[in-house]
This record gives sequence, structure tokens and C-alpha cells, in this order.
Amino acid sequence: MSTTVSTSSSTSPSGISFSGLGSGLDIQGIVNQLVNAEGAPQQQLLTSRQNSFNATLSALGQLKSGLSSVQTAVDALKNLDTFRTRTSTVSDTSILNATAIPGTALGTYQVEVDQLASAQKLTSAGFASATSTVGSGTLTFTQGGNSFSVNVGATDTLTTIRDNINAASGNTGVQASIINVDNGSGGTVSKLVFTALNTGSSNAITVTAADSDGNNTDTSGLSQLASNNLTQVSAAQDAIIQIDGNQVTSASNSISSAVTGLTLNLVKAQVGTKVAVTVGVDNGPITTALQTLVTNYNQYQSTYSSLTSYDQSSNQAGALLGDATANGVNNALRALMGQNYNTGSTTVQNLADIGIQVDKNGVMSLDTSKLNQALAADPNAVKTLLTDANNGVSAKVDNLLNPYLQYNGIFDSRTQSINNQLQSITQQQTDLQARLDQYQKSLMSQFTAMDSYVAQMNSSLSFLAKLN
Repeated sequence: MSTTVSTSSSTSPSGISFSGLGSGLDIQGIVNQLVNAEGAPQQQLLTSRQNSFNATLSALGQLKSGLSSVQTAVDALKNLDTFRTRTSTVSDTSILNATAIPGTALGTYQVEVDQLASAQKLTSAGFASATSTVGSGTLTFTQGGNSFSVNVGATDTLTTIRDNINAASGNTGVQASIINVDNGSGGTVSKLVFTALNTGSSNAITVTAADSDGNNTDTSGLSQLASNNLTQVSAAQDAIIQIDGNQVTSASNSISSAVTGLTLNLVKAQVGTKVAVTVGVDNGPITTALQTLVTNYNQYQSTYSSLTSYDQSSNQAGALLGDATANGVNNALRALMGQNYNTGSTTVQNLADIGIQVDKNGVMSLDTSKLNQALAADPNAVKTLLTDANNGVSAKVDNLLNPYLQYNGIFDSRTQSINNQLQSITQQQTDLQARLDQYQKSLMSQFTAMDSYVAQMNSSLSFLAKLN
């Protein structure tokens, strides 16, 4: 019969109390107490070590997680678009608007809009109605290097001609429509309208007629729809602007070829009026990335503080109090947050210069006003400070943390070592229980033999008493 070591119980595993028949003693209780007296101190020591190792294991996991979040925030600063995002400011948006893609060169441009691009629109003479017929033959539309033809039958109406033009194979740039307008005498007339789908002089429309009446240029029959008989409502013209005194021509009112990365969207022409277009750094993504760093760093510092401090009110020590690994990486990280870096600038050399401060308690804060001032004064220095591949904050923090956080790094090695210790303790507990079980068996054997001997003695005494 075996018993499990307990510091507060003296019962046998089976729950049965065995008393000596000869001696009257509670043999089971005595054996349990002796076994507990033998095993309890050793078990308490093993349990204490086990709890300590588990606490350290948990604390290292928390610390590693906190440092990983700091590294993640620092790595986000390396994203090129974080520092390449641009803003575009226009002094007069009634004349034009502008957008800049990431990486557009910083600077200010003076833009003058002399002419807007427009799409050509041609109208025919008036017909009695949309169901009027025009004549027969073939209409050919030429626009830039593209052309297409539409056959017109003698019974085709304006509506039919319109629909056939719009559905014609090869028509990529002409829209036909019908308008009904006053004829000046109280009635209405219908006109066929040809509109270029795209602006610019290269998209001008030319309409030629192969009229079945044999005359392709007169004002009767299908010739009525040829260019020489059409009225131009809107000309096909290019946009013309001046950028810093240099002329730029574009078929579109959205111009992206003048300045790489900058798109100018023209609203109206105003000759002689210069509009300032300024491309600047968009502080939003940078501010967001740095605020994430501040948040993650402070969460890590809070974790570090709770794990390495001593609470006098409760007499409780953090699981990593005095831990060389925790203290070493934290001291090195705080040093990086406060040191100077070679940025090539005299005004931006450390994190404090761009508004990031770490107080005496390790709490980090971000002054966005100071950050904006630094970005306005020297954006390249700010970028160098944070992202330089060799000497920037990101690179330095990575170089510090990688040995700790990488696979099979310092934290993984510590964790493995502790797990090995815990496995050893588990084995020691198993071995201890086996020894105590054997000790219990030995005691039970001895006490049982003693009880049997006492029973025999009592029997002999009883027999002698009867003889007397």
C-alpha cells in the first residue's frame, strides 16, 4: 500500500484506516505521518522551484512579446511609402486641382492655364423630325488614325442612322445623338449631332459622304451629313498650360506628363493668372507610424517594469527582478532611444529633435507639433534618422533585438533551458514518490510485524494469567 506525500493530510490512498489488532495503534496513520515527514520538505522544495521556473517562463514570454511589438513598429518605419507619401496644395482651386503620388519631387510650381482641352461637336441642319429620311449611300468617319463607315439606306431615318453609327464596328470615338430644337417659327426641327468621345485636336472628326445621287458635297441627300455641311459647336482643341514659363500641350484636361508623379486637373482657363502648386510631405503616415511605436514601446515598458520591480506593500518581487537578460536588453533599448545619430543635419540628430521623448520612468511621448516642424524644415534628415539602413533608429533597434527575438535566439535558449529544468523537476518528483512508496511499504511491514509480535505476547500473558 502506497501513500502520496502531503503537507496537510495523513490518510492512505485507499481512504481505509488500518489499526493494529494486537497493539491497538493506528498503524496506517502513523505510517502516513512518517512518510509525510520524510517527503514533505523535499516536495515543497521541488514545488517551489517548479513555480519559480514557470513564473520566469511566463515572464520571458511576456517580455519577448513586448519587444516584438516594438520591433514591428520600428520595422513599419522602413516602408518607403511612409516617407514618400505626398500632399499637393493649390493656391486657386477654381482654376485647377492637383494630386501627387508617393515619391513625387518636393517643390512649388507656377502654373498658368491658357486653354482647356475640348471635344469636337458637330451638328447637322434641321430636319422635320427624327423619323425623316436623308438619302442613301455611305458615311465615313475619320478620327485621328481611325476610321469606320456606315451604310445608309433610302428608308433609313435620322434615328436609324444615329443607332447604326453608335453600333458601328470600329467606332471607338464618336457618339451620335439627336436634338430637337425650335425652328424659329413656333415649331421644332431635329438635328443629328456628332460628338467626339475624347478631347484634343487629334480627336477631330471628319465626315465624308458617298452619296447615291452622285454629288458628295451638295446640300441635298446624304451629303447633308458631310463635314462641309455640318456646324461646329465645339472645336477639338488641346489644353495649353505654362509651368514655370514652359508651355505644355495636352489632349486631356488631366495632365500627368508635365511633372513626374504630379497630375494637374484643369478646371478653367484664365490667361495671365499664375496658380502655385506645392508638393509637400504628407505627415499623416509618418505620424501614425511613430504613434504606433510610442504605444508599443510604452506597453513594453509597462510589462518590463511589472516583471522586474519589487512591491514593498505586498512584499512581492517580479519574476525577472535582477534578471540580466531583461535588464540588459532594456538598458540598451533605452540608450538607443536617447542617443544621437549621424543624419548630416545639425537640427535633426536624435528622436527628441523630432518630438519623441522618453522620461525618467521610461514613458515615451510624441509631440506632433515638433514632428511637423522637423518634417517641414528637413524631411530628409528625419527620414535618415529613422530609416537609414546602417545608422538609423530602425537599423539599430533591429540589430539590438534580433539576437534576442530570432529563432533559437537568446529568449528561445532561455526558454529551452527552463523547460529542461522543469522536465528534471518532474522526474525528481516521480523519483521521490517512488522512494516514498517504497518507504511506506517498509514501514508497514515493520509495524505489521511488531503488531503481530505484540498480539502473540498478549496471548501468552493472557494464557499465563489463566494458569494463575
